[in-house]
Amino acid sequence: MTRRVIDLGEPVSAAGSPGSPSPVRQRSVAHVTPPARPESSRPGLSLGPGSRPERSGPRPPAEQLLWAAEELFAERGYRQTAVAQICALAGIATGSFYAHFRSKAEIFAAVVRRINADLRSAMREAIGSAGGQRELERACFHAFFEMLSSRPRMDRIVRESEFVAPALFREHYERLARDYARCVRQAQLAGQVDLRYDPEVIAYIFAGIGRFIGMRWADWTAGGHVREEVLEEVLAMLACGLTPGGDACRQGNEPAC
Repeated sequence: MTRRVIDLGEPVSAAGSPGSPSPVRQRSVAHVTPPARPESSRPGLSLGPGSRPERSGPRPPAEQLLWAAEELFAERGYRQTAVAQICALAGIATGSFYAHFRSKAEIFAAVVRRINADLRSAMREAIGSAGGQRELERACFHAFFEMLSSRPRMDRIVRESEFVAPALFREHYERLARDYARCVRQAQLAGQVDLRYDPEVIAYIFAGIGRFIGMRWADWTAGGHVREEVLEEVLAMLACGLTPGGDACRQGNEPAC
């Protein structure tokens, strides 16, 4: 069995518009298809600005196609999803698909990039009301966990992109890290974060924490949401470290170091 690895190039745009990627290239590599898991009902936190829009209400055809593609890629995976199935779920004729996207690879890239844009938008909105570094950390993690809780299957699509389109997967995390590293640098200049630390290293540490905590509690857990006490535990660990005797720090004081 083979998998497709796609070189996506520049960001996706509608067919015929500037910035369209170069043609898809393929190569065969070993592939193991994981067993499908049924999607359970997942009541999460309240829907925020980063949540996937509901199906109700008229929307442009391209938006309908993106909605349907996200649903199917999350449920069935990239390989098991066909353009005809996306069109059927969207209620759009298959021939009309190609007026908006040139291929299944292109709409997959558009879905991943929309997830990325929604996530960064939600985090920017949350950061806007944060005062210091500790508040910024809380705001970023809360926005990220809230979006995963209300849209838990999005992370499955991002994870699959590592094998379907590695360059797209890397782009997703580079964009997230770049935004957060910029915030860390501003906090360093304001005297809130030690200047000895590389902002990019901090950004990827936080990205890793967010990804795996979110996966464990928003995707793997039946309730489908990251509990507030889990967020508090993450924030306490970041503020106080792992050494014993951090009771004062856990009560809201800054670490002595």
